[in-house]
Amino acid sequence: MVLRADDPLARRDGLRLAELSDRRWFRFPQGTDPLWQSYWNGGTPREGPVVRAVQECLQAVLWNSTVGLAPLGHDLPAEFTVVPLLDMPPSRVVVVWSEGDTNPLIRPFIDIATTAYRP
Repeated sequence: MVLRADDPLARRDGLRLAELSDRRWFRFPQGTDPLWQSYWNGGTPREGPVVRAVQECLQAVLWNSTVGLAPLGHDLPAEFTVVPLLDMPPSRVVVVWSEGDTNPLIRPFIDIATTAYRP
């Protein structure tokens, strides 16, 4: 979970979903794939600001004291901290593209994503 560094839960070694049930979470816009939305909301409909990009997620945490899942491997500014969510499995990164697509940006993107998210 990404939290403000001054959040009382930020000093914990781990958190459980039940400990966050009364917190506002950042949410994705209407029309987001329901399974994806459910994962990023911890399997429960949430209240909180709607975000569309990683930077908006961080701003919602900073300005509104919301919480939310954080992608691993991202360096965060000192105003934030990440505390592992103990009772939820990590999401797998999946990249797909249309077979035969000749866009020259696809292969470099795949290479970067593979390097950045390799366990």
